[in-house]
Amino acid sequence: MNEKYAIALCVRHRDPAGFEFLVRQYRREAFCHAVALLGNVQDAEDACQECFARAYRALPGLPGLERFYPWFYRILRNHCLNALERRGTQERNRSEVERRCAPAAIPRPQADLDRDERQGQIWAALDRIEAEQREILVLKYLDGLTYRDIALRLGIPRGTVMSRLYHARRAFRREFRRREIPAMEGVCR
Repeated sequence: MNEKYAIALCVRHRDPAGFEFLVRQYRREAFCHAVALLGNVQDAEDACQECFARAYRALPGLPGLERFYPWFYRILRNHCLNALERRGTQERNRSEVERRCAPAAIPRPQADLDRDERQGQIWAALDRIEAEQREILVLKYLDGLTYRDIALRLGIPRGTVMSRLYHARRAFRREFRRREIPAMEGVCR
């Protein structure tokens, strides 16, 4: 089965097999995007489940849909941004991300320990910037999308993508340096 056929099954016949194919195809990507936006694994899982259910209900009304994920991503993105707004604060649960990035208890070579520490600093810096800035950095650097693809996915002009990336990089750099300097001071003392 391919994506177009799966979409056709969903649109014409509400066939769960077609939708199951789409979920299997995109669940990992959707989860990673939801975690990047929400900063919390449990919230991301809930958001994906809710958004896939919404998509399943909405698909029969979209006979002209050719690609599933760009359309689905807008549903997921809006849901995540609304969830962040409902929280009323930028404070998110960092413990799950930090736990996944924490070095294991067994001794390892120094290079692995340094890499894990650096990765933890990166996630901590990402966690401290705004959701929209984190989102655009994830789309560009983790997903490897081009400016054009990001523009299509977010429904914004290419120039706006470039501008948002510029500001997101600056915010990330500022937060990364803020986290890196105290870590280096502890080493230098």
